[in-house]
Amino acid sequence: MRKTIGYCFCLTLAACASYDGAGLRPGASGDEVRSVMGDPVTIWREADGGATWEYPRGPQGLHTYMARLGSDGRLREVRQVLNIETFAGIRTGTTTREEVRRLLGTPAREIYFKRKNEHTWDYRYFDEASRYDYAFSVHFNQQGVVSGTQATPDDPRYFSSGPDGLN
Repeated sequence: MRKTIGYCFCLTLAACASYDGAGLRPGASGDEVRSVMGDPVTIWREADGGATWEYPRGPQGLHTYMARLGSDGRLREVRQVLNIETFAGIRTGTTTREEVRRLLGTPAREIYFKRKNEHTWDYRYFDEASRYDYAFSVHFNQQGVVSGTQATPDDPRYFSSGPDGLN
């Protein structure tokens, strides 16, 4: 019985390590990143020859990790991007849909409001300061440029596609 409990504990720790790449250190190879975090959802090519690998942990998750690799294929950093600091880089009237996608990754939910002819992307995140879950919404005009953003307290039913969800 003790062996079974110990085995389950080790599996749980391994699963947690792969979630955010906490065990990875700068200089790790791309193969090491894949073995710990899995295959990225998107690989963004960078102008300097490097790449950014996207690891969204949604739609119910509150994190998206970006692993930045240099042109040598070695890890530079892993960052959790669903936070107020990253959101502050989004500028109404100038930031494009593509730029938001590169900053925040895959949205948890995409909505089209026909009357406003507006697309909205929603991201769930945990605010460290308030210790509360929020939904961060990015609104795009017809040209695909940010027309506004907002953060609201999160209701998990909002992101649910099941019978108890609001959608």
